[in-house]
Amino acid sequence: MANSIYSRDSIRKRRTIFIWGIVFSLWLAACGGAPQPKTYTLGVINPSLHQEETVEGFKEGMTKLGYIEGKNIIYLYEGPTDMDKLDSVAQGLVAADVDLILSITTSAAQAAQKATAGTDIPVVFIPVTDPVGAGLVDSLRQPGGNITGVTFGVQEGRRLEWLIQVAPTIEHIYVPYNPEARGTVLALETVSNAATMLGVELILCEVSTAEEVAAAFENIPEDADAIFFLPDSLLNERIGDWLEIAIELKLPTSGPNPMAVADGHLTAYGIDLAASARQEAARLADQILQGIKPADLPVETAEFFTAINLNTAKAIGLDISDEILLQADIIIR
Repeated sequence: MANSIYSRDSIRKRRTIFIWGIVFSLWLAACGGAPQPKTYTLGVINPSLHQEETVEGFKEGMTKLGYIEGKNIIYLYEGPTDMDKLDSVAQGLVAADVDLILSITTSAAQAAQKATAGTDIPVVFIPVTDPVGAGLVDSLRQPGGNITGVTFGVQEGRRLEWLIQVAPTIEHIYVPYNPEARGTVLALETVSNAATMLGVELILCEVSTAEEVAAAFENIPEDADAIFFLPDSLLNERIGDWLEIAIELKLPTSGPNPMAVADGHLTAYGIDLAASARQEAARLADQILQGIKPADLPVETAEFFTAINLNTAKAIGLDISDEILLQADIIIR
């Protein structure tokens, strides 16, 4: 049996290899073992219930890029935040030493900017009307500082034009707006310039509290031919009430993003926030987590879509031509 694989010499060799294997394993354990992948912690600031889809879109995008929630990424997010608590939420995320903050809307981005001043915590924003005008970045090509993100640019003028194309008899447009929201004020400037060029009159109504919002939709001017909603979480909280009254009064409405037609707006023009969060915002966050500084990542401009709701058109007695329908990217039937 000298040549048997079960010879004593063979068994001794196997035992030696086994013992050394155990010794090597213990040594690895003592040294910390194989390097473990880093787990990232991301904070989210969102002031609007209507932006929950944007948060989910961002998470989906991060998952596709390999960041699995509960495995190698943790999100610190407790749901939509009241506007007056944005600063405290941002400060809490900084205290938690997160790896990155996702801020949704201009107000949230400004709160994150203030809280992260003097730190190296990066911020990615979406959506912001005018990040340069809001003081978030130095320029779109070279943001500088610790902030970059996704903008939808000066879409409001084109959105007003789209509303008038769909409902050409419009002359007076009711515009409720929050003067305390920087993004809304910047958007209003663009809309005002566009209104002058298009030959329509804006009927402005300032609302900065829930009570003022309620009063605004209960007292829509009799000469208003349409309602134009600027991007603002305060107004969006009561959008169902607004749209119900608008249909009752047979007034066309324009929403601030293409998905707004699903809520019941007649028209909308802008970016698909969930899609942009899933694509551009997630891509920017990934690049930052991989070591690229926000200062070197240009602000991205999202793709625009035109949208129309034929059910709303029917409800307010408005006929939509085939020519208009051919120009729409999204149609709700």
